[in-house]
Amino acid sequence: MTTAPPDEPAPPAETPVLEEAAAAELSPPVDAPPEALEPTTRAYPFAFTGHWKEYFRIWIVNLFLSVITVGLYSPWAKVRRTRYLYGNTWVANANFDYHGNPVAILKGRLVAVAALVAYNAVEHYLPSFGWAALLVLMLVAPWLITRSLRFNAVNSSYRNLRFQFHGTYREGLLAISPLLALPVLGIFLADEDFVSGPVEPIAMAAAMLPMAAFALGYPYVVGAVKRLHVRRSAFGAAAFDFGARIRSFYGIYVLAGLIFAVCSFILGATAFMLLGTFDLAWVAISAVYLLAGAIVLAFTRARVGNLTFNNATLDGRVRYVSTLSAAKLAWIYLGNLLAIVASFGLLVPWAVTRTAHYRASCLSIACDGDLEGFLGDVAKPVGATGEELGEFFDVDLSL
Repeated sequence: MTTAPPDEPAPPAETPVLEEAAAAELSPPVDAPPEALEPTTRAYPFAFTGHWKEYFRIWIVNLFLSVITVGLYSPWAKVRRTRYLYGNTWVANANFDYHGNPVAILKGRLVAVAALVAYNAVEHYLPSFGWAALLVLMLVAPWLITRSLRFNAVNSSYRNLRFQFHGTYREGLLAISPLLALPVLGIFLADEDFVSGPVEPIAMAAAMLPMAAFALGYPYVVGAVKRLHVRRSAFGAAAFDFGARIRSFYGIYVLAGLIFAVCSFILGATAFMLLGTFDLAWVAISAVYLLAGAIVLAFTRARVGNLTFNNATLDGRVRYVSTLSAAKLAWIYLGNLLAIVASFGLLVPWAVTRTAHYRASCLSIACDGDLEGFLGDVAKPVGATGEELGEFFDVDLSL
């Protein structure tokens, strides 16, 4: 064992003091403002815990009572169904709840049915006024849509805190305004001389204008309604925001149209080669379009869902993360379709819960900071007006 020589200087006594001073310079001051520190982002995944056997009991009773009451029980069926689906959707150790009034839903459906019956009567008995009746119906639609969105928002809650929707008729009319070109062009082209005259290429092209206007305006309407729904919604005292552009929706639907054309061609050609004759191939044409439609439906729902959720934020502190796969959703839809057809409809509950499981597994929220603190902040300024609003805005059009 060696020892230091007697004449070796000892370490300075002030070294611990210097180390403490250096540590104090490296660490933030005690009174540093909270906003100077980087917030911690935490992710909270959604989960659906329902089981198809449980949902089957609700579904079969709803179906039986709706049939024997000629559809009058359907609003009560919707409330039972929605409460089960909401109650089994969880995020951050809490589930959602639905408080809809079946009588209010019945009122909304009676309004919708009355409007459709009136339109069909005018179109059948007064065909020359059919386009005008459609125009009137579309001018009423924004009022019904905004009232329905408000009803469903107010009657949905999370941790006993209600959602809100503040959209107006004018905003709803602006959102669906491109579709008004359909009846306007129909009225303009509904000329007796035009209809009874010789069919020429120009006349045929003009007759296609209303549907062309609908196809061009539909992606805009989908994006505008999504933007209206998100931007004018709130959760407690916190408002939602939406950052996606309308042109992004056009890209989705243009690509969906190409997918439908390609799938229809490939599936149709395959059916023709396998069946051998043109007549037998026409037998499978309905199945071909059904499969192509399921693929396109899955594609549009996955892409529109991801675009909507990934561009939605709540109070600038909570954002959504959606990772739906169009291919997986198409596979689920096709499996659901085959199961429902093979079981003569009895596996509808299995298909519903299967889809709900997948959609929930692809959704999560990311919160900057503590979620409990955020929920406390948005709940403080909210009064006890949720129940009153739920009773006042008593229109629901969802089927």
